[in-house]
Amino acid sequence: MKFRSISKKDYELLLKLDKKVYPTDNPVTSEILSNWYKKNPEFGMIFENDKGELVGMCITIPLNKNGWNKLISGKLSEADLNSKTLFDNSRDKEIGLHIYHIERLSGKKDFYKDSLNGLNEVIQNLRKVNKELTIIGFSGLCVTPSGIGLFYNKFNCKERKFVNQEHIFRKEGKLNIFKSNSYSQFSNILKEGYEYVNMCKMLVLYPDEFSPVWNYLS
Repeated sequence: MKFRSISKKDYELLLKLDKKVYPTDNPVTSEILSNWYKKNPEFGMIFENDKGELVGMCITIPLNKNGWNKLISGKLSEADLNSKTLFDNSRDKEIGLHIYHIERLSGKKDFYKDSLNGLNEVIQNLRKVNKELTIIGFSGLCVTPSGIGLFYNKFNCKERKFVNQEHIFRKEGKLNIFKSNSYSQFSNILKEGYEYVNMCKMLVLYPDEFSPVWNYLS
């Protein structure tokens, strides 16, 4: 399976897929995506089969130390990330890898393995000119049961001091986000016919912690 760098033609589908699972009132836009991938578009990995058909995507945000720490601590949202927080290979010796969206659209299972192999290839290419580059952490804001399962059960990522207060509910096939931990408020929401789906989780992994991720990101 081959991957290429993200381009503007991919933005519409990416944002559509993201909105489908995370209908936030502070969404990432095409302009934000353009800013993220102005310098390192290779971190937006678009996977295609031998026929050139889209089979999956692993959209990673490369962050400098300050940006990554602020994101995983809840001080910044994904939509807030800009040139001050993004990784610059000509300046930064440390990088935090935040997965914005990972999804297999077709093809074989265990797509995460292809994604991690692709990430390793991107990092190794950066190290050809930035030999001291180190990965300070790996993270994802997980908003679906499958995403939480992948990051928590497979990658061994965990919640830290920051606990996201967003909860996903479904009503008549449409997802909604409610931000609270109030039992009484959520009881009223359930009485209105909403079905509880899951709590959103910022899941984080550090280099000194065991995870299959580090078998790929050498």
